[in-house]
Amino acid sequence: MRKVTALTTSSHTMNYHIFRKTVAVFLIALFAVPATMSAQTSTAIEVSGWIPYWRSEKGVESVVPQLGSFTEINPFMYTVKLDGTLNQAGKITDAEWVTLKSAAKAQGVRFVPTVMWSNSDAIDEVLKDPVQRQKHIQSIASEVFRYNYDGIDIDYEGKYARTRPHFSLFLKELNDAIGYNKWVMCTIEARTPLDARYSSTESIPTDIEYANDFKEISTYCDRVRFMTYDQGRIDLKLNAAKGQSEPYIPVADTEWVEKAIRLAMQEIPKEKIMIGVATYGYEHDMFPSTTGSGKMAYSQLWAFNPGYATDIATKLGIAPVRGNSGELILTFPASKSPEPVIPLPNATRVLSWSDAEAIKQKADLAARLGVRGISIFKIDGGQDPNLWGVLAQYKGSEPRVATKPISLVLAQTDTASPVTPAAPVASVKVPTKNFEMGALGEDVRTLQKYLNAKGYQVAKTGAGSPGNETTKFGAATKAALIKFQTANKITPAKGYFGPVTRAKMQAQ
Repeated sequence: MRKVTALTTSSHTMNYHIFRKTVAVFLIALFAVPATMSAQTSTAIEVSGWIPYWRSEKGVESVVPQLGSFTEINPFMYTVKLDGTLNQAGKITDAEWVTLKSAAKAQGVRFVPTVMWSNSDAIDEVLKDPVQRQKHIQSIASEVFRYNYDGIDIDYEGKYARTRPHFSLFLKELNDAIGYNKWVMCTIEARTPLDARYSSTESIPTDIEYANDFKEISTYCDRVRFMTYDQGRIDLKLNAAKGQSEPYIPVADTEWVEKAIRLAMQEIPKEKIMIGVATYGYEHDMFPSTTGSGKMAYSQLWAFNPGYATDIATKLGIAPVRGNSGELILTFPASKSPEPVIPLPNATRVLSWSDAEAIKQKADLAARLGVRGISIFKIDGGQDPNLWGVLAQYKGSEPRVATKPISLVLAQTDTASPVTPAAPVASVKVPTKNFEMGALGEDVRTLQKYLNAKGYQVAKTGAGSPGNETTKFGAATKAALIKFQTANKITPAKGYFGPVTRAKMQAQ
């Protein structure tokens, strides 16, 4: 889960001074990824990455020379106002975003900005109200088409369980609005299997409700990116197995990530799943638990980029080690910390972070499980510089096509009650009214019958297919109409049924 503290990790709680640290050249060599890593050949996967608006210049400067390793890039740019309209926290017209968008287009890399919303009450209020929900969707669609993005990434966190059906309906209606030729990506929290979250079967609550409906999300999202980071102490089994011999408070243990992804694969096709991968770490104070259990307790201080940890290691003259979580760990008496923080009595300072080797473990896991790929949070100039050598191993893994394939569009069929088989071609009528996507009524059914009869099928099977025409003008109807308009040189071919299209149909 991308917690507020992880949004270094968030714009609201970030201790920005930790990002001013940089890695000295000799430290890059000291803590470099083993040479054997770059010599290995890895299975192909898709790679996407988020660039935060609060470090946009550094992020863009860092990623542009490496765009060849990406299928998609996600400017972490939009937030949401209380009324559901969008706010450009990072202006798309700023020079760095213009540069990134242009470079991505030139290389066929999808440019899909992220909308981040974490106000639980506002999300619930807006999405449950049909009028406000449509206003919110229109705000998103307006930005997507105004700036010609390849799609949008929806990252709505901390939702209530009661919001679940409204969020699913929102995704459906958003897909109806833009999904005919734009990508709809969804970023959601990871789930830890219940037998790893609770100490026994008996202790598992019987009334657990989730905020995300995996099956619905899978239906309306082209990619589902799981925030498989900020693990902490949530997995009791791994805590017990690995936290006895050394500090164990990882950002993301690969074993935990695999548990979460395998759970998701039970409801979501693996070709849609992306594994979220962190590039940062957390600093904690570790001390004996006050319960007398003999276990260790942890107090989180803040998040950091790798250069912060390597800087401290140099100052103290100690070297990080590879922990049993797969991440790098640095431990020392909290009283010796060079940071001006008053430690807890008898505390040990513990830094655990995700370096290039830890990232490679997740990429290898994605390849082994056969899921779509990995999504990197975050690229802001402070990530381990050896990251690029890791990503280069997966280069060319997926066709880097920004335009949404028509096969995906046509898979999203319209839903409404089917009727009797279509009439013969000679008797097919042409609608007399003007309308567009979202329209309802018999004119829509008439249009679907015409398109199906003329070879521009709305759907091959099910709702919208020949003999099963419906009264709803959805994404599939729009895609079929665009195909007709394109074939008949009608411009602009945007899926609007008006006088020009009507005249062409009547002439045939």
